[in-house]
Amino acid sequence: MSFFSAIRVALSALLVNKGRSFLTSLGIVIGIGAVIAMVSAGSGARYKLEDRLDSLGKNLILIRPGSRSAQGFTQDYEPLTRDDAEAIRKRVGNILTGVAESQITPRLVQSRTAVHGTQIVGSVPELREIRNWKVAMGRFYSDDDVKKAARVCLIGQTVRQKLFPDSTDPIGKDLNVGGVHLRVIGVLGEKGRSPTGPDQDDQVFVPITTMQSQLGARKEITLIVCAAKSENLLDRAKEEITKVLREHHHLRPGAADNFDVSSVREMAELAVVVTTVMQILIAIIASISLIVGGVGIMNIMLVSVTERTREIGIRMAIGATPMDVLVQFLIEAVVLALVGGVIGITLGISGAVGLSHLAGWPVVVQPGTVLIAFIVAAGVGIFFGYYPALKASRLDPIEALRYE
Repeated sequence: MSFFSAIRVALSALLVNKGRSFLTSLGIVIGIGAVIAMVSAGSGARYKLEDRLDSLGKNLILIRPGSRSAQGFTQDYEPLTRDDAEAIRKRVGNILTGVAESQITPRLVQSRTAVHGTQIVGSVPELREIRNWKVAMGRFYSDDDVKKAARVCLIGQTVRQKLFPDSTDPIGKDLNVGGVHLRVIGVLGEKGRSPTGPDQDDQVFVPITTMQSQLGARKEITLIVCAAKSENLLDRAKEEITKVLREHHHLRPGAADNFDVSSVREMAELAVVVTTVMQILIAIIASISLIVGGVGIMNIMLVSVTERTREIGIRMAIGATPMDVLVQFLIEAVVLALVGGVIGITLGISGAVGLSHLAGWPVVVQPGTVLIAFIVAAGVGIFFGYYPALKASRLDPIEALRYE
């Protein structure tokens, strides 16, 4: 019997009991579908995360007052000052794109027609380059604005939509923050949400001196933002910043830091580890479904051998060799697994598209994943179908013909 004839006979045998064949391959369907759907969804989530990290800045370094415990609590609190930022700027500035001391506080902001609660960020002009902010309209505040503590501000796209819903050009208009009038000199381009969730466009930016002298903010700094000139310089920059701050805070050798220096890349690596672990766990669970499906295939093929014992005897009597019988039943098992694999791949891709649509992630279905799914399905069919096929090929033709 030729290979294609064996496939035709195998399909005919499986179609005799369509319902039983489908239920037998259901474990394969679930396993393959789950792997493709979740791996694709995980890849989409990773692409989305990388996009958000790009908007935040992959080489970004955040310096906050107080060291952080393993549980994330602040301890050994020592306020940061503009002098700390200036020390970093002078001694580590050659490997940084900039240093921006910042103060952040929530405030109510009022225009002529609306009121909106948002974050006020007081900083210096270097923040624009460090965070790669695009100015959609107007200009960014300048060093001169910082020196004069000018009452000017830039607004994010979310703030613009909330406070100027009917205006296409808010430049030159005033905002009221706690009784202080700030003139809008620019509108920033859209950045979207950060990897930790907050809306980066829901902010109002002012010169740090305006924040401290006009808006009643404290002199201590909430955050110092830096960025290494390249990813290769990131670790070196963190080490040198730590060294400078330890000297500036007069910390003795062996004493714990009273500040925290962390990078956005560390956040990215943690997120990648989490998504990878989740994908591995899902793959393990799906593998159990594949094993269950494989056992189902073995079981149904053993039943099929028993049911078709007389047919096997007739085939052998008219010239079929044990190898012909082995190949025929093995092909039936593989076809059963591959049919389940095809259905599983279809459902998996559909599930990936659905999950991506609900979560707002890009759809990422890698051809390699689909190919591996096909190979796994075929492998399951061969592995679990071999024993029933071998049992069929070893039947004695005379005994098989006598079987009722």
